[in-house]
Amino acid sequence: MRKAILFLGIIVLVAGCGGKKEVKAEGMLDTPEAHYKMGKRLLKQHDLQAAKREFLRAIYLDERYAPGYEGLAWVFLEQGDLEGAMKNADKAISLDKNFAPAYVVKGAILRKEGKPKDAIKFFDRALELDQKLEDAYIYKAETYVDMGEYDRAEETYKEGATALPNSMTLNERWEEMQRARRAAAGLPPEFLKIARAPRITRGDLAALFVVELDLEKLLKRQGPPERKRFYSPGTPVMGKKEEAKEPEIPDIRNHWAMNYIKTVVELGIMDLYPDGTFKPDEPITRGNFAVYCTNLLAKVLNDPKLTTRFIGSTSPFPDVPSSHYAFNAVMVMTTRGVMKAKLDGTFGLTDPVSGADALMMLKTLKSQL
Repeated sequence: MRKAILFLGIIVLVAGCGGKKEVKAEGMLDTPEAHYKMGKRLLKQHDLQAAKREFLRAIYLDERYAPGYEGLAWVFLEQGDLEGAMKNADKAISLDKNFAPAYVVKGAILRKEGKPKDAIKFFDRALELDQKLEDAYIYKAETYVDMGEYDRAEETYKEGATALPNSMTLNERWEEMQRARRAAAGLPPEFLKIARAPRITRGDLAALFVVELDLEKLLKRQGPPERKRFYSPGTPVMGKKEEAKEPEIPDIRNHWAMNYIKTVVELGIMDLYPDGTFKPDEPITRGNFAVYCTNLLAKVLNDPKLTTRFIGSTSPFPDVPSSHYAFNAVMVMTTRGVMKAKLDGTFGLTDPVSGADALMMLKTLKSQL
């Protein structure tokens, strides 16, 4: 940290003088280019302080080296210092108007500032300068997703994958967008955002249960669904007994999925935490997804034994001991083909569930109801 401050002080000092003192490299790899490449590598590893030192060293060796400022802009952006990030991005552009990555980082800053349309312009400028700049395609597509313009996002990934056919990231993102679009077919437009999500939350899953499975209609086939009630005895008021009220779940008030959450909790499909909260924005794991789907299946099929059917069995998954609370549910879901093991033979208990995967699994589950 002290070295970083020293480098920065030298840069400011040199900038304040009428010219730049010649700085001699201390080794063959002590060059702006080498330090920039190392800084970028460290940035990908989220080692921000080490990356910052590398970029500062690059600028120390050549104060007019535009990539060094572009690298610093990314560091400041990751640290949440948008002002510092913008100053360095602008500095990079002023030093080299044809350095495409500088336009990408400026677009990323504008996106963070809530200016997506302006951000798109800078990503486009970057691609005008370099049609094979992977980050420009990725950030442009992600910005379109922020704007809810999923078709444009998918088209951007397609353009990127065409320009860079060997890019695993662009090809995977494009494929994921296509899967999400297919998975969301028939859902209300506002649910497309869930389908595109890399990981869904507990609130998202509650909404998908109710809408994708048409939950209450499904349960009516078995007669009026038994709902969990959290009523407490009424309190007499002025000689009259006050009507019992159902306590609110404290952390879902004003949440967009509040009514969906109330429905799945009342039906006993999803549960509350011991403190009475639901934690609607907490990501769903594959283990919990299996548990909640098994609860739903047991309700719809009117088969409560389904929730204990595999207890005492041997687990075929190395990461799911038979004593684990989700073991039975994992077995129910995998033996029915709703969920599958990973390629390495594990189940992935704590892995997140993407929106596209959730929808595809729910469609499989729905076909069995």
